[in-house]
Amino acid sequence: MKKFLPMFRLLGLGEQEANIYLSLLEYGTLGITELGEKTSLHRTQLYRVLPFLIELGLVVQTQTGKKKLYAPASPQVLQATFDTIATQNNQNIAYLEKLYQNIDTKPTVIYEKWAKGIKHVFEDIVNSTQKWDVFYRITSETDTDFINENYLPKDYREKRDKKDLERYVIMSSKAGKLKSPRLERELKVIPEKIDEFEDNVLMTIYGQKVAFVDFNSQSSIIIENKQIADFQKKLFQMLYKSL
Repeated sequence: MKKFLPMFRLLGLGEQEANIYLSLLEYGTLGITELGEKTSLHRTQLYRVLPFLIELGLVVQTQTGKKKLYAPASPQVLQATFDTIATQNNQNIAYLEKLYQNIDTKPTVIYEKWAKGIKHVFEDIVNSTQKWDVFYRITSETDTDFINENYLPKDYREKRDKKDLERYVIMSSKAGKLKSPRLERELKVIPEKIDEFEDNVLMTIYGQKVAFVDFNSQSSIIIENKQIADFQKKLFQMLYKSL
């Protein structure tokens, strides 16, 4: 009987249930007295367990006169029960898998204030990207020198250049005139006739993240989400190609 116990336990059945069902399979239809003798279980134990087995369809109760008899159902009932459990488990696993996949799709948002938060954005760009990665930036900063002196980490450029990060930048025509050409940077400007583009706000798309910096209020937001980052990248590329 012991070799069958793991199978019965998978169905939520214990040793007593297995003992009763296997005894009925071995000896056929039995009354409560005979069943007690074959299983070495007391009547109280049998009367407690039998209703559960009958409900599961593993035992069939019949009656001859006043005597109740118990017969085993086909072992196919076990297979049917396993099939039902397997179907339920597959549905549950599919639901859990969906929850697991949503871990990556739910945005992670970090909001910070003051210079420390803005520096964290620049640090995150160079720390979370890989060598030869590309990032995209739209900036409407009004004072590049002030930003570089007050918000840019001291080792930002060193880390950026060490990773050979390629970048595509859109900025105001006024700021663009101050930028010297660089091999790893592709630069386009917003024409002054369209907009002076001096909102003093910056957006950078890198990896699966999008960062926004408002230099006016010294606020920064980093959103980590592949779908959002990919969407913003498409918008950037459309604007970049149009300039």
